[in-house]
This record gives sequence, C-alpha cells and structure tokens, in this order.
Amino acid sequence: MSDRLKDLQRQRALAQEQLAWLDREIARETGAAAPVSPVTHVAPAPAAAPRTAGPAHAEAEAEAMMAQYRNDTESLQSNVKRGCFIYFFGALGLLILSVLAFYFLRFGR
Repeated sequence: MSDRLKDLQRQRALAQEQLAWLDREIARETGAAAPVSPVTHVAPAPAAAPRTAGPAHAEAEAEAMMAQYRNDTESLQSNVKRGCFIYFFGALGLLILSVLAFYFLRFGR
C-alpha cells in the first residue's frame, strides 16, 4: 500500500472522528440525545498484484512521471524575470532609504 493512500485513509478517519465529536457537541448544546455513531477505523486495502513491467511499459511510465515535472519554459522565465525585478527595485529602495536616513541623521540638525 502506498504511503499516500495510507495518509489519505488516516486523514479520512480523523475527519470522521471530528464530525462525530461535532455531532455530540451539538446534541449536548441543544439538549437532545447524542447520536451514537461508532468511529470506524479504516481497514487496510489489499496489496496490489505485482505488475509485469516490460521495457515499453517502463518507458511509458517514466515518460508520464517526467511529464509531471516539466514546466512551461516561458512561464518559468517570466517568473524569474519578475522576481529579479522585484529584488532589484527592493534593494534600490532600501539603498535610497539608507542614504536618506544617513543624510537626515548626520546633517539634519
């Protein structure tokens, strides 16, 4: 069983426990009888059958994985350019503020 599946099942069980607690609190505040809903624990899924991976299947699977991590190069370049401009103008503004602060502290009297 994959770690992601285990994590998703654990999160679902936690959400079910939280909903049961909310139901009990609402019932307690309204004075009604608390609904009895047992907390169900998630049974692990059966193990998947091992795959027979041939070279073509492995290559297609690798290509599918690589497609997840490919980014559009134009958007990446524009993001980098935008970030550089932000850092440049931020540093320029900080330099100007430092010079002005130095001037007013030194010669402002």
